[in-house]
Amino acid sequence: MKVLGRFLADRRRSMVWWSGGVAAYVAVNNAFYPTIKNVTGIENLVKNLPDTFKTLIGSSDQILITSPPGYLQGRLFGLTLPVLLLIFAVGAGAYAIGGSEEDGTLELLLSNPVTRGRVLIERFVAVVALSLGLGIVTTASLLAFSPPFGLLVGVSIPGLVAAVFAATAFGLMHGAIAFAAGAWTGRRSVAIATAATVAVVGNLLNAVAVSSESLHFLRFASPWHWYGGRNMLAQGIALEPFLAPMAVSMVCAAVAWWSFRRRDLH
Repeated sequence: MKVLGRFLADRRRSMVWWSGGVAAYVAVNNAFYPTIKNVTGIENLVKNLPDTFKTLIGSSDQILITSPPGYLQGRLFGLTLPVLLLIFAVGAGAYAIGGSEEDGTLELLLSNPVTRGRVLIERFVAVVALSLGLGIVTTASLLAFSPPFGLLVGVSIPGLVAAVFAATAFGLMHGAIAFAAGAWTGRRSVAIATAATVAVVGNLLNAVAVSSESLHFLRFASPWHWYGGRNMLAQGIALEPFLAPMAVSMVCAAVAWWSFRRRDLH
């Protein structure tokens, strides 16, 4: 497992900075909750927003935004957290093969007695491990910084943990897309662009599907709908936010395996 260990060591500094940043964001975000929980009229303001905008921020009419589950969903889980985890996973996935090939370190690694298949598998495992690690940091931050501000009242702890790892699976899926694109092309920029395009188009597709009855069926094609179709903080755990991204990630890993073993390195 030397390939895995070296890659994790290379990403250690990035992981530390990301962990600190996510923990700080959770702390600051949670600290703002007392300033809005007793504000009159904010519920009517949110309810009067267009459905498209409410979908983009992860808000819902069924769960009040001034309640802990509504605040965490609208301010953190609806958009910000999945985007943060997505960016982190895409960065790791794009560098794993494509970025390493561009900077010349992959060729040096493959000059050792190690197969392409082993490099690919261990680096994909490393991307998964890094994403899960940041998910664990996020969970610990929420459990540490939510009680002082009353943000666990009415929140299911298993649902909270499940929601974090649903966001992690969502981010990892886009990281797997970047990983596959990097393995296919050998270019980090293409890998990032591919994953970013999927994320943006998926979000817009979800918003358009919500705003149009005739296009409502299209929401099932959006990863954002798979992830955000249910507020697990208050409505219970669902399997779709985990199973669908995991299936896409496995397909991407298979595509990366097939393409990387057959092409000439740059």
